[in-house]
Amino acid sequence: MPRKNMIFFVSIACLFLFSCESKRDSDYQVPAEITEAEISEESITKIEQSSPIADPADVSSIDAIIQALYDSISFSEGEEPDLDRFQSLFMLKAPFICLTQDGVDTMDLESFVSSFRERIKSGAIKSFYEAEIARTSNAFGSIAQVFSTYNKGINTEDPELFTRGINSIQLYYDGRQWWVSSILWEDERSDSPIPKEYLR
Repeated sequence: MPRKNMIFFVSIACLFLFSCESKRDSDYQVPAEITEAEISEESITKIEQSSPIADPADVSSIDAIIQALYDSISFSEGEEPDLDRFQSLFMLKAPFICLTQDGVDTMDLESFVSSFRERIKSGAIKSFYEAEIARTSNAFGSIAQVFSTYNKGINTEDPELFTRGINSIQLYYDGRQWWVSSILWEDERSDSPIPKEYLR
């Protein structure tokens, strides 16, 4: 083959390969960008639908978020708890762990709220009162651990019938607000009284 023709065919082949490579790059990049955008929008939508927005005053400090936690879940007979406010204090899927003599009951935020609603709807819970009576806290950087000792009454407003216990509450600060990341609790029993240091 004459040298001139060979150069021509080599040039055509190079142009074809470059064109294919450019097409592959284009085909790869565009869907990746679209998919990333779609995932981002879907995630934002899911968060907005699943997590009520907290009142800034409720999440401005550890004191504020603990107070909001107790206030939002407590209610008198004939009323309802503010469970949207309650949910707004927690990160999504925050674990709820209750220790009893029978074992360990584990739920996430959605399961806990759903169970609480059902018990109210069925009449099992007609009123609920819970308030902090003492607190011990430790913090480092943006994380905190709170032992919050409580008084609790279910279907009663008689303090003599209240139960005490401890909520072990884990929190973190994201630079804008505090969040409850998990909560673990156990009621006081005759064979397991609350130590004096957690009643001060």
